[in-house]
Amino acid sequence: MKLFIYLLFIYVTVYTVYYLSLVYSGLKSKKRKNRDLEQRRNNLCVVVYSHNNKATIENLVKQLKNQTYPKNNYTIQVILDNCTDESEILFQGDLDVTVMNIKNVDTIGKEQAFSILTEKYLPIKDLDAYVFLDAKYYVNQDFLEKINETLQDVDAITGATTLICNNELTLVDNIKYSYNQYKNNFILKSRAMLGLNNSINSDILAIKKNVIDSVNDLRIKTTEDELRLTMYLSELNYKCGFNNDVKVYLGINDYDLKIPSLTTRIGLFFKMLKNIKFSNIRHSELITSLIYPNCLTLALGFALLFKCALDSNWLNYYVIGGEIALFLIGFCASLLHSKIHSKEHLYLFLYPAYAFCRVVYNLPFLRFIRERILNTGKSVNIQKMNVHVNVFDGKKYYPCRLEIVSESGLSRVIFINKRKKYRTKNHLRVVDAIREISEKLESYGYTLLLCQCCKYFKSNVDGTVNQVKGFCEYKFANRTPGDILPTVLWNYCDAFEKMNVVSLLDAIASKQKDDSK
Repeated sequence: MKLFIYLLFIYVTVYTVYYLSLVYSGLKSKKRKNRDLEQRRNNLCVVVYSHNNKATIENLVKQLKNQTYPKNNYTIQVILDNCTDESEILFQGDLDVTVMNIKNVDTIGKEQAFSILTEKYLPIKDLDAYVFLDAKYYVNQDFLEKINETLQDVDAITGATTLICNNELTLVDNIKYSYNQYKNNFILKSRAMLGLNNSINSDILAIKKNVIDSVNDLRIKTTEDELRLTMYLSELNYKCGFNNDVKVYLGINDYDLKIPSLTTRIGLFFKMLKNIKFSNIRHSELITSLIYPNCLTLALGFALLFKCALDSNWLNYYVIGGEIALFLIGFCASLLHSKIHSKEHLYLFLYPAYAFCRVVYNLPFLRFIRERILNTGKSVNIQKMNVHVNVFDGKKYYPCRLEIVSESGLSRVIFINKRKKYRTKNHLRVVDAIREISEKLESYGYTLLLCQCCKYFKSNVDGTVNQVKGFCEYKFANRTPGDILPTVLWNYCDAFEKMNVVSLLDAIASKQKDDSK
C-alpha cells in the first residue's frame, strides 16, 4: 500500500509541476519575431474537404479567395466526397478553384481523399505546404498569413476553433463551449509557448509538404489516428505546433470534442515508452502526456493522498496540503488567462462529470447494445474476386493467388502463397492496392506478373474510380495494325516485360495534356 501511495504522490507531483509550468508560460507575453515575410512566402495548397456541406462551403471558398495572403502563393483545391447536395454546381466555371469530385462510390473519407491528392502533388517541387480544412468552417482574412508566419518555426500547425453560438445553449453546449475556450486559450496555447508538441487536428491542419512526403502515410481517419500520427512526427523530430491566432469558426451544433480513448492512450504509452530519451525532450514529454490525469482523476488522487496523510505518520499532510494549495492557485490563474467569463466557470467545473458520462456512454458493450436495440449498425457490402497469378524471382515461377476485396467503396488486395498472406490497406482504387502488393514483392526480389506491372499496359482513363481496364500495346505476330486489344489489371500473357511502376496519375496527366491541345 505504501508503495502505491508513494507512486501516486510522485505522479500527481510531476503533473502539478507541469501544470504550474503551463500557468507560468501562459501568463508571459511572448515576443514576436521580426520577419521579412516578403522573402518567406510559402507556396500553399489549401485543400477543402466536403461531404454534403453545401450550406457552408461556398462561403468558406469566398473567404479563402479574399485572403490578405498573395494570390500567387496559394491555390484552392476542393474535394467533394460523394456529395449528393449538388455542391459541384457552386464551382462550375470557377477558374480559381480546382475541384476533385468523387462520385459513384461510397464516401471514402478524409484520409483516403487527402492521400489521393498528396500523391497527385508529389512531383510538384515548388509547393511548400498543405492547408487541410473541413468545409464546415469559416476563416478570417489573415488566416493564411498567420499560417505562413507560424510555418517559419514549426512543421505542422493546428489552429484554434472558435464556436459560434446563435441560439440558446443547452447545458451540454455550455460545457463544451467553456471547455473549448479553456483548452484553446490556456492549455494548447501554453504548451505551444513552452515549445511542446500538440496533437494535430485534421479538420484544421497546415503541414509542410516535405513532412508528408517523408511520412508517406497520412492516417487521420479517427482522433486516435491523429494522435498516433502526432507521435510518429514527433519521433522523427518534427515540430507539431499550435497557434491561437490561426482561428477557424464553427457552429456549436457541428462541434465535437476530439478526445482519444483511454485504452488507446495507455496502449500507445507503453508502446512508446522505450522511445523516451533525454536527447529528445519534446518527444519524451509528448509520450508522458498520454498518461496525464484528467481533472476527476487528479481530484481523487489528491483526496486519497490527503486522507492517507491524516491517517498515518509516514506522509506529511502539510506537504500534501501545500501541493493542493499551489495547484488551486495555479488553476485560478489559468481561469484568468483562459479569458472565459465568470458565469462560464460553473460550466467548466461540470466538465469532469460530462467527460465521465461520455466515457460510460461510449463503452464498447453499451455501444453494442445500442446498435442491437436501435438497429443502427452499419450494413457492409463486401464483394470478393479470386485471381490466380504467378510470381517470378528471376529463375523460377511460383503460382499464387490474389483476393481482390471491395468493401463500402474501398478496395484491398490479399496476396496468398500457400498458407502465407499479406493484406494491403484500404485504397480507393484497385490499381493502388495492387501497386502496394507489387512494391512489397519487389522489395524481396520478386516480380508480380500482371498486366498492371507490364511495360506494354496502358491504362484506360474512362472516368471510373477503380480504373481496372486498359489496353495492351504489344505487337503480336498476327495483330492487325491499329486494332485495340482490351485487358484488365490482373490479366497476364507470355509477352510480359517488367515495368517498375505503372502510374495511373501519369496516364491521367497525359490524357489531360492531349485534351488541351
